[in-house]
Amino acid sequence: MRTEINKQLIFDHFARKTSPIQRKEIERWLTTKEHEEQYYHWLEEWESTHLQYVAGTEEAAGRFVDFLNDNLPQAEAAGGEYGVPEMKNAGSKPLNKHYRVAVSAASIALIALLSGWLFRDKVLFETYRTAYGEVATYQLPDGSKVKLNTNSALRVPRWGFGKASREVYLEGDASFTVTHTPDNKRFVVKTPKELEVVVLGTEFTMYAREQFSRVILKSGKVQLLYKEDRQPKEIMMKPGDLVTFSKNNRLELKATQQAQVYSEWEQRRFVFEETSLEEVTYLLQENYGLTFEIKGEGLGGRMLMGSFRAENVDELLQSIAELLDITVQREGSRVLLSD
Repeated sequence: MRTEINKQLIFDHFARKTSPIQRKEIERWLTTKEHEEQYYHWLEEWESTHLQYVAGTEEAAGRFVDFLNDNLPQAEAAGGEYGVPEMKNAGSKPLNKHYRVAVSAASIALIALLSGWLFRDKVLFETYRTAYGEVATYQLPDGSKVKLNTNSALRVPRWGFGKASREVYLEGDASFTVTHTPDNKRFVVKTPKELEVVVLGTEFTMYAREQFSRVILKSGKVQLLYKEDRQPKEIMMKPGDLVTFSKNNRLELKATQQAQVYSEWEQRRFVFEETSLEEVTYLLQENYGLTFEIKGEGLGGRMLMGSFRAENVDELLQSIAELLDITVQREGSRVLLSD
């Protein structure tokens, strides 16, 4: 008979009162995403009422640095057995017990700091992620909806989202339907390229890829904050505006009467508007993890125009081959495009 996983049992687990069998059941329970989220919420509640000892990490790290500064020069000069320096203090006496304790404490503190730094995102953020070829829709805690294109990720703060702030972090492609809040709280989408979209209740599609970034506004109003030549700049968008940022953050603004076509990936439709074959390969590399070789003079510069529906990447490659009258050879993740 399996152990029932409830709040009290998890609290006992945090207090180290569970048996090996119970801990095994909790590990199995945590393999479900919903249970993992509940676990973090209970952890926050438990920690708020069971304050733990806070190590003086800054002080310990400072002592450790002082110790190295005082002893490394003498140690390097003295040398040691097997080429390892023998650590001594300024008086050339073996390190006493207090020094050894200080070194141990500082080392433990540094390890704790590094562990906390490495896993901070897992604790502070929930990440919605899609695999190659996958499209998924999620509802955020404030009621806003986001649809993620293939190979994309959205990080959302686990706590306080919609109350303290509404900031999310996007890598990839997404369509947003942002809800309005009574206090007019801003909704901010941040990207790795220091491009931020600030919105108040609107619909827009956004790309944040290595080769370029793009924002297409369907309704409402958004403000773009970005940097060009390290100088902060901003631009206000109105419905129908299409803003594209090159790899080095050069901006291009134009109006479009068909903003919806730029989110047709939601229906597994691909739209190309005077897009070179080379640019298409960048898109497929980001979306499907493929690597491309283009063989043929001028082939990479051939332009694609039109809308193509494809359930998978092979269907899309076949459509491109027929349109451009080229040969497509695929072996695993490697694709050769040739005349």
